[in-house]
Amino acid sequence: MVTDDRRASLRTKISIIYENLFKGEHVTDDVWDELFLLKANPATLQDTLSKLNSVDLFNIKDTLNKLFKRCTEILGEDNYIKSLNVLVTLSVVVRNVWRKELGDGFQAIDVLIGFDEAEERMKVLLQHLQYALASGNVPVAMKQNVLVLLEVVLTLVDNISQNTLVEYMMLEPLWASLSKLAVSPYVRPTLGSSMASVTALLLNYRKHEYSNPYVSQLTTCDDDLVMNAFSEIFLRYITSFNSKKLAQHRVAPSYSEYITSWLTWSEGTTEPPPDDSEPDMSIVLCLYEILYHNKNFTSFITQTMSSTDTSQNDSTNESHSNLLSAFLTFCSYVLAHSKEHALLAHLVLNILITLAEDNYVEAFIHDENQVFSIHLFRAKFRHRKESKDEVAMPLAYNLLELLSEFILSNLTKSFNVELYSKCYKIIHRVLCYQKKARIRVSYPWKQLWNSLISAIKWCGNLHIDDTNLLIDNYIEVCRIFNMFVMYGDTFLPNHGSYDELYYEILRQHSVFDNLNEAALQFPHQDNSSKSKVLLGCLHNIRTIGNHFTPKIEAWSVTTKTSTPTPEQVMDIVRCNYDSLTLKLQDGLAHYDKYSEVKEQQFYTNLVRRICSEKRTAIDLSVDSSAYKNCASIA
Repeated sequence: MVTDDRRASLRTKISIIYENLFKGEHVTDDVWDELFLLKANPATLQDTLSKLNSVDLFNIKDTLNKLFKRCTEILGEDNYIKSLNVLVTLSVVVRNVWRKELGDGFQAIDVLIGFDEAEERMKVLLQHLQYALASGNVPVAMKQNVLVLLEVVLTLVDNISQNTLVEYMMLEPLWASLSKLAVSPYVRPTLGSSMASVTALLLNYRKHEYSNPYVSQLTTCDDDLVMNAFSEIFLRYITSFNSKKLAQHRVAPSYSEYITSWLTWSEGTTEPPPDDSEPDMSIVLCLYEILYHNKNFTSFITQTMSSTDTSQNDSTNESHSNLLSAFLTFCSYVLAHSKEHALLAHLVLNILITLAEDNYVEAFIHDENQVFSIHLFRAKFRHRKESKDEVAMPLAYNLLELLSEFILSNLTKSFNVELYSKCYKIIHRVLCYQKKARIRVSYPWKQLWNSLISAIKWCGNLHIDDTNLLIDNYIEVCRIFNMFVMYGDTFLPNHGSYDELYYEILRQHSVFDNLNEAALQFPHQDNSSKSKVLLGCLHNIRTIGNHFTPKIEAWSVTTKTSTPTPEQVMDIVRCNYDSLTLKLQDGLAHYDKYSEVKEQQFYTNLVRRICSEKRTAIDLSVDSSAYKNCASIA
């Protein structure tokens, strides 16, 4: 009973200190010392600060400046428990100062730190944080709260480029310390995801306005240990996410099972709780940034992992020991839920475009000796049969299946033209590599062709405001078909596949005829040049229809057959190839390299969303185990 009373008095004491501290009264040295000896209470501190308005904060500016200075001094001491209290206190205070309407960020800095001394004090603070992250002697709990403080600072406002406090992190970069944290096998499993989130946000601070030091250091990083560490962090997160969603998917009842369970439900029946975890966009953004800025990383995304990081996770699937294969499964989940995760779907498709432009990655995914059995999530339809067991195959097959599935499963009124455009770009890049390397892929191309034609047909029934983007979509699809028509003999598995291609074009030639009519009717002011390009792309496809259709009709009259079978049509095609004249089209196997500069607005919106969501999700509470961790080392 005495112990409980003692604990109650301690909690009361820290509350009293908080209240007195922010009344603007004189604070003695004894109070400052006692403040950080007592266990920080973030909830009470939050309540105390929330009662203050902007005028109150200006009135206690001197107290806040002294508090910040005192915090930086204590972080230089070797007392980890006091340092932990400092980190918790700073996180709460910084967040609450920025929540008040203080004009601009410079006034907030003045209230919190004192503008004249801000640069020097932030330099000292960041040096202490660098040491805490990089040193092997600092407790994991303290490193974790350093990352929490950094996340608090980085997400103070939605537009990170307008976050004035982050500018100091550019003057005193944390890249080296974050890298050392990443390569540590002891803390990476626990702190890797937070470290990746912090890194992603730092890389996006004014990255297109001036030379961001984090981007420069990432671009020139040739340390294999760092790149390998990042790949393990991504693999661990993605594999864990996939495993949770796959477990939920496997216990989900089919439609008939749902009806049966509803009819036979009895009181006391329990179901496993649904997994409502959402994908962390900041970690995926970090993966994108490293892949885009450091060309050495592609060799790590394709390698097989054998580290203790993945083996410690009981739910890790051994077939996902490769980051690229795990990422394709992750992409399938995101694309199957693209309505809920539109920004993330956009991001993963950008990553796939970047990968498809890399010859090393292309060679890997087409290697017949590198086969993987992976699960692809699919949109739920009542008519869809249960997916078959995954078959081990090269990743190029899975990539094409993933894209074909997305194209066919999202033909809705909320048709996302931009996402479809990215899918077409990926397919085109894969075909360009196959043509260049003369790789024959035994993929069921028919389902891809049908998906592409279905997309053209569906777009014709929709009213899409952005005509330019719509025409670009049509052009991209027609270029893909022209790749098959002109160069299919170099990468299709056999002559029979080439015959099937012509059969599918003939079977649905009306779709291309209708598209040709639409191209002639597009407004001629801004789209005349693009309409001409589209008409040129349609030329060979329509020539095939115009050439073979009369011959099929003549054959039907001669044989008195109303509807020829597919085999009979393909026989007619084979007999009349020689008389077909197609137009040579330049630049079919070329494409413009992906450029991030063209998508600045997208990444600005993405980072805004990440900052907004993380700001509300950051947990500032500290449990007793953190103090035990610090006490055991202290």
